[in-house]
Amino acid sequence: MLSVEEALAGILARAKRLPTEFVPLMEARGRVLAEEITAECDLPPFDNSAVDGYAVLSADTDSATLDSPVRLRVIGEVVAGELSEQPLLPKTAIRVMTGAPMPEGADAMVMVEDTRLEGGATVLILSPARRHDHIRFRGEEIRGGDTVLTAGTAIRSTQIGLLARAGCGRVPVYRRPRVAVISTGDELVGAEEPTPPLGKIRDSNRYALGGMVQEAGAILHALIHIPDDLEATEEAFRQCAEGGADVIVTAGGVSVGDRDFVKPVLEKLGRLEFWRIAMKPGKPLAFGQIGETLFFGLPGNPVSAMVTFELFARPALRKMMGYPATALTRPATTVTLAESIPHTPPRREYARAIATLEAGGFVATTTGHQGSNRLSSMAEANALIVISENCEGLEAGEQAQALLLNLQE
Repeated sequence: MLSVEEALAGILARAKRLPTEFVPLMEARGRVLAEEITAECDLPPFDNSAVDGYAVLSADTDSATLDSPVRLRVIGEVVAGELSEQPLLPKTAIRVMTGAPMPEGADAMVMVEDTRLEGGATVLILSPARRHDHIRFRGEEIRGGDTVLTAGTAIRSTQIGLLARAGCGRVPVYRRPRVAVISTGDELVGAEEPTPPLGKIRDSNRYALGGMVQEAGAILHALIHIPDDLEATEEAFRQCAEGGADVIVTAGGVSVGDRDFVKPVLEKLGRLEFWRIAMKPGKPLAFGQIGETLFFGLPGNPVSAMVTFELFARPALRKMMGYPATALTRPATTVTLAESIPHTPPRREYARAIATLEAGGFVATTTGHQGSNRLSSMAEANALIVISENCEGLEAGEQAQALLLNLQE
């Protein structure tokens, strides 16, 4: 059996970044930038006021105090989006709103809170202004031609703002992978079905994995259920691979039972790279390719399917979307255990847990019984505690590594 690291390395070696495409700015959130973006002009593009107040010559205000203010004649007003109609003259002031261009000749702003209007044409300056006070200078943030964002940047709301300021209305991003999710099993019925008859169960894998595909940022290309049937399995795999899916993810049918057809069909239509990993939950995992389509055959137990998706399929999808190597896997942290966790070697175990941030760091407790059929234990978890292969159990108070799930990115 392969180690987790060996399996992931093999998968990532097969996962290739997808081609680039241009999307409208407001469709770029959650995508990965494919090219460097440079500023077409200086940001800000002109000297402007950082406050509501008065543009002055700083030397005219040197003697100003609260008890002995300096009186300046107000000769104009500038609002955002307009230019001053005249330059500033000695012993005068011009009212300027936040973001409005600085009048020619002014070298400082006095905040309106440090002034008092006297009549309609005189302002009292109550404290001295230093040269360049409250002025945002042209190009102080970014110079025209400078890099605004580098390739590989994940685009969030703040990056959208920067792209807008850089004049980038259409954004070059990596294409999102199209993923077909297939659940297998004669015993499964859909979520919309009435109460299943005895011997049948509702299909959770199809919907949970479909949601995980979408949460990872990929496109849910197809959501399919097939029975335990050789011909149906082959037809579904062939249609998905030939119908535009970049990735196929299946749940169930991956072991060696008489009605487990995933592995033999994969070997017939494409190639199988490996199918067993030294981990718990999720030892049986078939990975390979059908043509150019990556294939993940996940176990049928719900927790096993979700954990193996987290550890292997999600990083591959993120690489295909253009994320850098440092951002493919879930963030890891050290947690202090609030309880003992038993473990039997030699497989690495990923225990579902709830990690709470306290004064000294994260404290983690498991979500209870760790059976791979207990989907509720996965739903409650926001972390996976990593228990190494040869560990014979962890004691309360010990520290352990954990992968943090469900973080907003």
